[in-house]
Amino acid sequence: YVGSYDKKVYALDDKTGTKKWEFLTGHEVRSSPAIGADGTVYFGSMDNKVYALGGTTGAKQWEFETGHYVDSSPAIGADGTVYIGSWDHKVYALEGKTGAKLWDFLTGGDVRSSPALGADGIVYVGSDDKKVYALNPDGTKKWEFATEGYVRHSAAIGADGTVYVGSDDNKVYALNLDGTKKWEFIMGDGVSSHPAIGGDGTVYIGSMNNKVYALDGKTGAKLWDFETGGAVL
Repeated sequence: YVGSYDKKVYALDDKTGTKKWEFLTGHEVRSSPAIGADGTVYFGSMDNKVYALGGTTGAKQWEFETGHYVDSSPAIGADGTVYIGSWDHKVYALEGKTGAKLWDFLTGGDVRSSPALGADGIVYVGSDDKKVYALNPDGTKKWEFATEGYVRHSAAIGADGTVYVGSDDNKVYALNLDGTKKWEFIMGDGVSSHPAIGGDGTVYIGSMNNKVYALDGKTGAKLWDFETGGAVL
C-alpha cells in the first residue's frame, strides 16, 4: 500500500507490482499507510482527512476530518486505536473500527511528526512548537521536552524505553522515561530522517549535511559517519 502526490492510495501485488485497487482523496497523500490487524488500511491526506479503507477491496470504511492538512503517518495501538497528527496543532486518537474520536491533544504548532508508541501505550510525538510530547493512553500529558527547533520526524523507542528523536535544531536527543535528557548529539545540519535502532542498541540517523550517523544508544558517542551525495531523508 502506498500513497502518492496524485491524490491516490494504491494497493499493489507484492509479487508482480500489478494494481489491485486505487482510492482517490481530495489532495496529495504524503502520509504512509498503516495496516491494522484485520487488514484495514489507515492513512492521512492533505485534504484534512484521515481515512480507513478495506485492505482487500479499497472500499472506504470511514473518514475523519481534522482542521488542516494531515501528512503525519498513523500509529496503531494494541487495541486498534489509531493515533495521528494534523497541521491543526492536534494529535488525535480515533477508534479503529468506526473513526470516532476518542480524544485530541492540542500542541502549540503543526503536528507533522508521526506518533510512536511505547510498550506501555504511551504516545510520543513531536510538534512545530519545538517540543516532544509523551501522552498517556487517555490523552493526558505525561511530560513534554523542549528543543530549539521544529520536531517533525518520528521518535524511535529503545528496548529499555529510551526515546530517540531528532530536531531541526541540528540535534538528536535521547530522553529517559520521565522526559529528562539522557544525552544529545550535535549534527552538522538539520535532522532529516527518523532514527532507527539496531539490535545492539546503536542509533542510526540521517542529516541534511549529507551524512548518516551511527551513535552509541547509551552514551550518544559517535561510532561512525558516512557521507552521501545529498541530504539523507
